[in-house]
Amino acid sequence: MSQPDWDVVVREIRDLQARVAQLEARMGLADVSQPPVEEAAPAAAAARVIEAPAHLLPVVGRALLGLAGAYLLRALTESGTFSVRAGVAIGLAYAMLWLVWAARTPAAKRLETAIHGLTSVLVLAPLLFEATSRFHAVSTWTSGLLLFGFTVFGFAVSWRKDLLIVATFATLAGLGTSGALLIATHDVVPFTYVFLAIAAAVEVSACLNHWLSERWLTATAADLVVLLATWLVTNERGLPESYAAIPHAALLGAQAALLGIYLASTIVRTLLRGFTFTLFETAQCAIAFAIALGGGMRLAATDAGVRESAAMLSLLCAAACYLVSFRVLDQNHVRGRNFYTYSTFGFLLALAGTRMLFSGAVAAAAWAILAIVCVWLGRVYDRFTLQVHGGIYLLVGLLVSGALEDASELLFGSRLWPVDPVWPILGGAATAAVCYLLAKHVHSVLRVAEAGVLIWLAGSIVAGLLTYCYHAAFGAGASHAYCATLRTAVLSLGALALAWVGARWSRAEFSRLVYPVMALGAWRVVAIDLQQDRTTALFLSLLLYGAALILLPRIISRGGRGGGEAGHERAAAASS
Repeated sequence: MSQPDWDVVVREIRDLQARVAQLEARMGLADVSQPPVEEAAPAAAAARVIEAPAHLLPVVGRALLGLAGAYLLRALTESGTFSVRAGVAIGLAYAMLWLVWAARTPAAKRLETAIHGLTSVLVLAPLLFEATSRFHAVSTWTSGLLLFGFTVFGFAVSWRKDLLIVATFATLAGLGTSGALLIATHDVVPFTYVFLAIAAAVEVSACLNHWLSERWLTATAADLVVLLATWLVTNERGLPESYAAIPHAALLGAQAALLGIYLASTIVRTLLRGFTFTLFETAQCAIAFAIALGGGMRLAATDAGVRESAAMLSLLCAAACYLVSFRVLDQNHVRGRNFYTYSTFGFLLALAGTRMLFSGAVAAAAWAILAIVCVWLGRVYDRFTLQVHGGIYLLVGLLVSGALEDASELLFGSRLWPVDPVWPILGGAATAAVCYLLAKHVHSVLRVAEAGVLIWLAGSIVAGLLTYCYHAAFGAGASHAYCATLRTAVLSLGALALAWVGARWSRAEFSRLVYPVMALGAWRVVAIDLQQDRTTALFLSLLLYGAALILLPRIISRGGRGGGEAGHERAAAASS
């Protein structure tokens, strides 16, 4: 349809809307709060005219002319009319003009804006790629600097109107061309830093609440390029011969920059601007930590100083996260997503830092100290989160030291006392006891878990000592069937002791462990004791376990009555 026909349709629609408005006004149905139809109709008609396909044809034509200008510039450069560097400078300015044109296009004309932005990219990318990879007239560092400058220029011209599409095209030009040049030139370091610089620019914009939807694009690109650089340096075959050298200092700088960019952005947005942690920020910070710390550990295999530096950085970040969590975000015990995210990062970073800095027994001892400190601080300052962290530190230390494995073999295997080495199980039991005594028991699950770890280790030590005494008395060649009976006795008598202590001193955590311990005893009788070759030993095992089953209900019922009477006495004393 031609332009005059469109004008006729617009006039007819405007006239029809005016008549409908007059009828509504006469019948009392018109909404006085709405603007007059005569004022709204031209805007709606204009919008429809803008979206007409016929009006896109001149836009596409201008874009093709723009590309023709780029090819003309290339021809003049190849013929020697312009030097390569002059051609690059003119082409860069030409691409920027198209970017400015895209930014100055009315916001309603989105498709036209997109076409102008795409034209800018198609002008710049091939020109800079050929000048760098084919003619070698521009160094890789200069090319990277130009791409970063073009991207930032795109942000600047689109800032006032918040034109995401223009910023997106500028970002794609910078990232896409940098990636292509990295592959073509095999020079990783310059373009890795271009990726990181563009990511930093986007995060600065995000701190000012611009281009939030672009963050995943630049973050993914930055993560992948740092991962690629790390793999090229640390893989078994080493850096391929065709690639430019990647110094360890440059790679460490890239890893630290990746972590620093997203840490700084997250801190500014959550602490200074008051925004809540988004899913992107949580995931990207975790990924950046993993890449930086994991890459540092891989480099540590060839560089002794890297491991200590990465560990200290991790511990410093952990301390900062804990400080932010409990001194800034935990105001009046009001805890939100930011508090739990920062505290979780603090825990994970402390765990990773100590693991990188220490190993074996020293690492287990460090986690035991952290467990006691966290539980104590959680009690003093009434912070349940710290108590949970202390419990996890304790569990990790017991797993790494082998204490839990030794305890399992002493209770359910055939291992004899003393285990070698003996310090993990003794130290683990002592640490578990201290944590249990220091903890402020306000949560039933945590209370039962702490008591369960303590009972598990203590029971295994008792079983080990009993079997040791048995063999000391009857000789090393004495039948192991009676050792199985002794282990079953520990579980059966231990359940009775738990029931009595829980009832006598109102320790609900011990009472809740009675039936799990008896279930383990039943499994032991069926799976292990019944397989022994001594009937007398089996008789004793069944006798002990059956007697425990008979006595348990009586102890529990007496404890219930005693607990009720004690409760009435405490209530009477309080009322008096």
